[in-house]
Amino acid sequence: MTKFRLLINLLIVAIFISSPSTLALPSLNSAPNDDVIAGIKALHRAPEKEMARLKLLLASQQPSPKRHEWNYLYALGKEKRGEYSDALAYLEDCINDPYTEGLMLQRAKMLKAKVLSNTGDAQSAIAILNSVKRWAMNHNVIQLNIGALMTMGYTFERITEPKLALDNYLLAYDMATQFKTQVPAPHIAGLIGTVYLQLSQYEDAKIYLDEAYRYAVKKGNAVTQGYFAQKIASVERELANFVEAEKFYDLTIGIAEKNKDTPLLARAYLGKGKLLLDRGSSEEVISAARANFEKAIMLSQPQESKRIYFEALMAFSRLLLSTGNTAAAIEKVKAAENAIRDVKPGYLHLEAARLKLTIMEAYGDEQSIVNALKQYISLNETVTESLDKSRLQVIRTLYELEEIQEENSSLKAITQLQADKLALNNQRSFLLLVVTSLFVLLSILLFFMYAKRMRYQRKLEKIATTDSLTRMFNRGKTIELLEARMNELPHKSNKCAVAMLDIDLFKTINDKYGHCVGDDALKLFAATAKQNFSASVDMGRLGGEEFLFIFQGVDVSETVKQLETFSQSLKDASIKALGGEIKLTFSAGVLLLTEAQGISSVLEKTDAALYEAKETGRDKIVVFTCL
Repeated sequence: MTKFRLLINLLIVAIFISSPSTLALPSLNSAPNDDVIAGIKALHRAPEKEMARLKLLLASQQPSPKRHEWNYLYALGKEKRGEYSDALAYLEDCINDPYTEGLMLQRAKMLKAKVLSNTGDAQSAIAILNSVKRWAMNHNVIQLNIGALMTMGYTFERITEPKLALDNYLLAYDMATQFKTQVPAPHIAGLIGTVYLQLSQYEDAKIYLDEAYRYAVKKGNAVTQGYFAQKIASVERELANFVEAEKFYDLTIGIAEKNKDTPLLARAYLGKGKLLLDRGSSEEVISAARANFEKAIMLSQPQESKRIYFEALMAFSRLLLSTGNTAAAIEKVKAAENAIRDVKPGYLHLEAARLKLTIMEAYGDEQSIVNALKQYISLNETVTESLDKSRLQVIRTLYELEEIQEENSSLKAITQLQADKLALNNQRSFLLLVVTSLFVLLSILLFFMYAKRMRYQRKLEKIATTDSLTRMFNRGKTIELLEARMNELPHKSNKCAVAMLDIDLFKTINDKYGHCVGDDALKLFAATAKQNFSASVDMGRLGGEEFLFIFQGVDVSETVKQLETFSQSLKDASIKALGGEIKLTFSAGVLLLTEAQGISSVLEKTDAALYEAKETGRDKIVVFTCL
């Protein structure tokens, strides 16, 4: 966050805190975590099992203060299955339950809005979501606010308003980034990237889809990984990054086949076919693209949703048209039209009519062209009229005309005296705002001065505990860390291994090549160690060419294995970095700690093991054993 954004946020927070109207607000609640959240997670993990459990609970008909929660969760499961009528019925039971209040009521209303959106009632859905957002803002429930914004975005997507959907998703993403919530920001990033893809803003789409894909890989979620891999492949294809696009299409195909995800597999074959045509037009390429389109058609035809089937038929028709096979091209267009015959006329119908007109204009007779043109004009008028009505409904809802009319009626009833009082109150509020703003600016100035002081203090602490040459911990800090790790042993029942390392023949390097080369060798040792060991290994320089490494939670064999790997890496790195004449090696003594010991005892034992390693030939690791 930049200083400017921080300044603005602090100013807003301070104004709200100082305002009398906001003193009674509850504290910030960024991520409620209760039985309902646990139930939602259970529905994600094992939907069939959880739905069966909820059905038994609801069938008991016994009064319970938890029944409204069961109704909500069962409705959520029904919504996930696409059983919207049942979902609405259980939601009404939840909303009308006397125990349903506060956050629970708003959750139920938000889910109801999503169901209404899925059934085509966008106007009612948006009105409900506006009320949920107001409640969330008034009660500072960040999680609910994010959920309302995401559902609002989903609703706008359903009525083909991607820009409005994007605005809501971006607001939700910013809030999820700033606060710890149940919905991770990368999940919302996937929604944002998908909308950017619809808007043909491919560079922006790539940024957000990459974030969502990396998160899916990190979490090991193969389903979402395949979904976002296919989206990224589409973006890379549009950006003409054909090699990357093919890689992601092949990755998607592999994931879809493994998960038996037929719709995803069909989309991947369809996209790969289009990619092949983008890269060339030879007979071999056309044959390969045709094979991919045929696979997509075969896979998508039995599916309930005919969108992929329609797109595959249209792509195949264009391919046939490009090869001069007009009869087959027309046949595929008609099959595509038939696939969406039960869908309300929209852009898909218009796309099919346009392609049919293109084929007729190139190869058809005059009457066929006229008929295709009439069909296209008629569909265009129907779709345009439908979109205009949808936009009007959205605008009416967004501006909440009913509330505005009520507000106007109330204003007419205000007397002149009341208006004068209102103006006086406004003046007082303005003066309060000015005073508050000055106070806030002073507070912010003090905050930045404090922050600057803390930065300097941290910098001084770092200087005091860091070796200036190797950037590792210095001796004092290393001994302090060793003592702390030993003090943790009895409480954590943990293991801790200590290794003392000494660079072999370091004095010879200094004498033969000079101290500058010796310094470079120490820096290389430190840099290679940081690359080889995780953050759980504390590393410090005791002095000269001697170092102490502290390994947490590992046994001796694992410690030795890590040191051996580091030894080989150091040899390879020194040959490359130090001119080939110097091959850095080290000797090490290792001690396993299972209980706290004196610092001097630990150092003596590791030093004894190190001495044995050097005396018996160097470039080796010796584990201390009691005699």
